[in-house]
Amino acid sequence: MPSKLLLYAWYGVLILLVISGIYYLHAYYYEYEAWETKDIIPWGLLVPSYVYFALASTGSSIINSLYTVFGYKGPNEGFEKIIKHGVWFSLITIIPAWTMIILDLGRPDHFLSMLTSFNIVSRIAWMGVLYSFFFLMLLIELVYFIRSEVNEKLKHWKALELAIAILVLFATIAVHSNLGEVFGSSTGVPAWYGPHVGAYFIASAVLIGSAWQLFFVSIVYKAKGGLSENLKEFFVKVYNKIFIIGIPVLAFFVIWNLIVAYYYPPAWEAYKHLLYGEFSKEFIIVEVIIGLIVTFIVAVYSYIKKNFLLTFINSIILIIVGYISKFDFIISGEIARLSFNYGGLTNNLNPYYVRFWPFDYDIGLPEKMMLVLAVSIWLILLTLGEQILPLERGEKPKKLFVFK
Repeated sequence: MPSKLLLYAWYGVLILLVISGIYYLHAYYYEYEAWETKDIIPWGLLVPSYVYFALASTGSSIINSLYTVFGYKGPNEGFEKIIKHGVWFSLITIIPAWTMIILDLGRPDHFLSMLTSFNIVSRIAWMGVLYSFFFLMLLIELVYFIRSEVNEKLKHWKALELAIAILVLFATIAVHSNLGEVFGSSTGVPAWYGPHVGAYFIASAVLIGSAWQLFFVSIVYKAKGGLSENLKEFFVKVYNKIFIIGIPVLAFFVIWNLIVAYYYPPAWEAYKHLLYGEFSKEFIIVEVIIGLIVTFIVAVYSYIKKNFLLTFINSIILIIVGYISKFDFIISGEIARLSFNYGGLTNNLNPYYVRFWPFDYDIGLPEKMMLVLAVSIWLILLTLGEQILPLERGEKPKKLFVFK
């Protein structure tokens, strides 16, 4: 691990950011109370950020399933070496997603209403249930991997290990399917409407999750001084293959979204903002040219040349582009639903009569600080886990009373 001084400095910076975020809580709720007339975009910065971190968590879990469900160890048995790091990343990355969606409610205590008055037909209500199930299954999986290092019997209970892994994968697919339905069934926002939205999210999740996992695990081993050539080879061969397959699949759904929207005027209004409006540079240059074309070329080149550095850089690009694309996709959809008037449809699509003018979406400092707060808490938890938990292959728990 890095020197204690550097580690303490890292924690110090993150704690200061958490305190700063807490300081802005009052300003955030005063300026951005949900569904008030001053709220230009009901689902502002925090909802795209929530979606992004949820996709990073579930996408990482899908990558883990290559080993946990299908038994693929990869070159130099790389998955066996990093699997606990991957499960830990998936587990803890759902925390900032939860944090942001609860903060976005305007009244965080209203989150309890999902439990006290559960609406069985609500897709959003089911998100709480499915994310909780997803988190619980990942926690059980992580504890199983840790306990199996000190309990020889568990190592031989392959059926139990597979059952847990299948439940994790099932939870992952269920969460994605429901997330796609939350957007895909949202008739109030036509730009998102359609069954293809769920598939678009899954394709995005695989790329975002794999990119984050490669970046995170590489940083962890680099900090520990153990990023070996064998591990670099594993990352280059396996994760570049994921990128090479995943990027064209995502490109297909981006194109399909455009085609479907073109034949559905209310949805096309959103793509006007992406193709010709305020999001055009981000969509065409960042998402399409860099995010789909450049990253694919780099992935192919990195795989052929076995270049770890380029693979690592490519993961950073995919992480950044992934966030921008989800932000633009969600915000442009919200803006479009009120700029389109189709036989009086506009009024029906705005049941809360939220003021959407002007169209330019401005992110205030308090809203930005809520994102900083959630991300800082996430980074603290990630770092603590890497320090405290036995996440290396063959590593025994330091605190047996927690796991045994």
